[in-house]
Amino acid sequence: MTPGPKPMSGEHAQYTGLDPVPESIMEFTVSRQAALAMESVATTALRLVGGRLVTVSLWRPTTQDLVRVYSNMPRIYRLGGVSSELGAEWTRRCVGQLESFLAEDEHAINSDAFEHQDTLGALQLEAAVNAVVAKDGVFLGCLNLLGSRGSYTEQSVRDADTLAAKLAEVLADIRCSSAG
Repeated sequence: MTPGPKPMSGEHAQYTGLDPVPESIMEFTVSRQAALAMESVATTALRLVGGRLVTVSLWRPTTQDLVRVYSNMPRIYRLGGVSSELGAEWTRRCVGQLESFLAEDEHAINSDAFEHQDTLGALQLEAAVNAVVAKDGVFLGCLNLLGSRGSYTEQSVRDADTLAAKLAEVLADIRCSSAG
């Protein structure tokens, strides 16, 4: 994988005692241009929408799972991490209907829409926005923002959706380069 995000520092350094989430890891390559584009969107999303964890996930239609292609906490949420246990409601809504998902509190985070609840709890991540990334009506993945309970609203989803749209070409290119 090239290039990767910077190691955790500052605010995220307090989480270095946590183990990486247990998951399968898929090897893939991201161009420098794609990595910079994802980092730019992630930085803007954190500033505009808020949160502590931001990831970008790529949808693999043949295996019906998501692969993490960007993480601002790469030691815990590793690049290439595969999320394969996606909830039916989340899949219907995000993949089927191309609607972004808002988890407003820890009850929603503890639903079958999210994996690794122990790590999310340790990080005190109790709310999330999964902003759909799509191109030509095809689901490509998500921009995922996680923060404290009550930190996201419907306006947060709209703002995240605007930023997620900037990732469509990036995820389409990664999908094409990973397919071969």
